[in-house]
Amino acid sequence: MVAEADGVELVASVWRWPFDPVVVGLEDAVTPGRTDDLVGSITGARPAVEVIAYRPTERAVVRLTGADGAVAYLKAVPPALLPELVDRHERLLAVGLPVPEVLATDPVRGLVVLRALAGTTFRERIKADLPGWPAPAALGDLLERIHRADPTGLATRAGRVADGIGHAQLVAAVAPELGPALDALTTRFAAEAEAVAARSGVAVHGDLHEGQLIVDGEGSVTGLLDLDDLAVGDPVDDLATLIGHLRFRAGGLDVASPAAERLHGHVCALHDHAATLVGAEAIDVAVAAVLVGLATGPYRVQHDGWPERVAAVVADATALIEPWIDMRGFSAAPHDGLTVDPQSGDRHPLPLTKGRA
Repeated sequence: MVAEADGVELVASVWRWPFDPVVVGLEDAVTPGRTDDLVGSITGARPAVEVIAYRPTERAVVRLTGADGAVAYLKAVPPALLPELVDRHERLLAVGLPVPEVLATDPVRGLVVLRALAGTTFRERIKADLPGWPAPAALGDLLERIHRADPTGLATRAGRVADGIGHAQLVAAVAPELGPALDALTTRFAAEAEAVAARSGVAVHGDLHEGQLIVDGEGSVTGLLDLDDLAVGDPVDDLATLIGHLRFRAGGLDVASPAAERLHGHVCALHDHAATLVGAEAIDVAVAAVLVGLATGPYRVQHDGWPERVAAVVADATALIEPWIDMRGFSAAPHDGLTVDPQSGDRHPLPLTKGRA
């Protein structure tokens, strides 16, 4: 379909589920019995099908459950990308990381069967306020192991700080009143480019948030998911992405709730630990960039009260970079990356407007 908006021609493709023109194996992946040749030895014939995730033209993840309760995961990707996906799993398994083992593949349909991992995602534990949150040191160790993986042949990604510039422009388009704050953020992100280039060059997960980590009741990380974005990049990005997502989640909670207090404390401890690993300035700027990217979400999903929520997230990002800029937008005095309550003197990893949206 072709349409015109503001003098610009927009082209959109439309198809019926599940006939994705690029992820060609999706139809078989979600139709009971169509993948018995791949998963039958694990789940038995015609397992129950549950779609876990779907990104049009990119990938889908399906959980298959047999009559006896046996579970396998089936991922569908564009067939040309299947060898790269399998290679990513093999690279991280080679350095001892708990990623799902590849059990079977179908190169023609772009399907890969992955072994189910035991445990619960960190996101699920946060939402249910369950015990077993991974300690900051354990998370830092996990990321160090990712960065030790062989980066040869991996694609290169620009990084979260560079992404933050484009995301700031998107936020400004829907919330022009935030323009001055977003301009300051963009200036600081641009000033970080040289530092990012100097430290880049290792393997990075690329999209490490709390939903990608499987943990047990003791807080040990038992699984690492979604390797589609594994690439060569900035080692600060993985820490920053995880911290940014946790800050974003905490900012949407009722500040007076026990869950919010616990999450705020965990974010603060993780942010402090990250500063000892990569430096306070580097982590603060990168987390600010991640937050600006997440600030696009409330508008995209038309969240109730999205203008206030977007403003709160931008305020959080701004609080992180303020100690690292002067009138020219260059580095200033060191700072631990936390917001100070002017009344109590307490330091928080979130802006004092948290929980408002």
